[in-house]
This record gives sequence, C-alpha cells and structure tokens, in this order.
Amino acid sequence: MKYVLIILALLTVLTVGFVGLRGQTSRQPPVMVFNDLVDQPKYKNQGESAFFADGRQMRLPPAGAVAWGRTPDKPDPGNLIDDADYYGLKVIPLPVDAALLQRGQRVFNTYCAVCHGGFGTGNGVATNYGMSAPANYHTDRLRQVTDGYLYQVITEGKGLMGAYGPSIKPPDRWAAVAYVRALQRAGNAKIDDVPQNLRGELEKQP
Repeated sequence: MKYVLIILALLTVLTVGFVGLRGQTSRQPPVMVFNDLVDQPKYKNQGESAFFADGRQMRLPPAGAVAWGRTPDKPDPGNLIDDADYYGLKVIPLPVDAALLQRGQRVFNTYCAVCHGGFGTGNGVATNYGMSAPANYHTDRLRQVTDGYLYQVITEGKGLMGAYGPSIKPPDRWAAVAYVRALQRAGNAKIDDVPQNLRGELEKQP
C-alpha cells in the first residue's frame, strides 16, 4: 500500500508538471486534455485568411440577406426597425387591441413572468431560488409611470434586471408594456370598468 501511494504521488507531480495549472503564465501554449472550448478555431476582426482569395477574414453579407430586426420589404439600413423609431415616446405607439395584448401576453410569459409572476405581483418562480424582490407592477409608482418608462426598463434593464433589448424586438416590447397595463388595470378594476352586458355574472359572485 505504501508503494502504491508513493507511485500515485509521483504520477500526480509529473502530471501537474507536464500539463500545468489553469491560470499559470507561460510562453508556450498549455497542454490541455479537456480544453472546455477554451481554444476555438475562429475568425477575428481585421484578421487574415488564406481561404479567401482577397486574404480577408471579414466578409460582406451575401446578396439578398436580411439582417435581424429588418423586414424583407425594407432591407436597407435607413429602415432598420430599432429603438430610434421609438426613442423618447411616452405612450404606446401601436394600436392597443386584442391582437397586441395577446402578443404581449406571450412575450410577458416568456421573458417576464419567471421573475415578476404571472400577474405581475413580483412573486415569480425565480424568487424561490434567491431572486430578491422583483418589481410589483401594482404599486402606485409603477401604475403612474409612463409607457415609455416601462419600455426603457425592458430595453436597458434596471437594478438587478438585465437588459432585454437584444432579446426582444421593439414592437414586442411595446406589446409587453400593453399587457402590463392590462394587468395593472385588472388588479385595480372596479365594476364600472366592466361592460354592462357582462356585469351580471360578476355581481352574482360573493
């Protein structure tokens, strides 16, 4: 048993000496049995490439390609659908109808409900795993802020909330804002908010 431990110790020293430790500086590239994708073959900006005839790594998009955030009928950069179209707006610039609210519900349930909860009360499932106090949309402060403020927070993030601008397209962000407004109104609704022909069933409730 004694000799086995000595042999294991020697093998460990030899292995560490040969492979090295992560974070160790050296003029030579490290020897990694499992590199965990640390070293990846890739092209870098302004780099050279022997594969292409012009020797450049950076390539122009293929003819007819449509960049993310643009539409096929408006492919030119001047018609990019981005935040510049909505910058500084205080109210939702899209028709608020059933279709927009349904779209907003899908966006909200996909990106927002995990933290803010299905009804926007700040009790999403993430709070069970250490997320601290996501915003409750039903507070007086958030009921009084402008639509543009909610859009900006979705875009840029706030506090512990990250920015969702890269993940959610601008029209979908406005749809989410419209749905948040619907949740706020539902959470503070009065009987007068209900159409007359639908009040009968509600008035029967205890």
